[in-house]
Amino acid sequence: MSNELTAAQLKELKELLLARRKALTAEMDQNIENLAPPEVNAGSVSQDESARLHNQTREVDAALTHLDATDIARIDRALEAMDDGSYGFCVRCGCAIPFERLKVEPMTQHCVKCKSELEQAAARG
Repeated sequence: MSNELTAAQLKELKELLLARRKALTAEMDQNIENLAPPEVNAGSVSQDESARLHNQTREVDAALTHLDATDIARIDRALEAMDDGSYGFCVRCGCAIPFERLKVEPMTQHCVKCKSELEQAAARG
């Protein structure tokens, strides 16, 4: 398996992955901070409404934290693949993933053809 990516392309993709990881970590930290229990004002007229809205916000923050953690794991897998030389190849068919696709989705593990097939299979159930 010979990687068609140049050293400069790999460096650019690694920088994209690291920047995205840093941004996701910051978002995740903020979401986790938002999950802290609310401070309740005794005697507040809209205490029930405030608690309901806070619970909805907590649910959204919890879901976003889960999505961010999933993306961070994908980034970490991509960085590991860079280290072991398997980055840039489809894990399903083994073909080289074009730089243009990796630049748009640097943590992808699939070529466009395999990704489409996987999405179609998932849609069929």
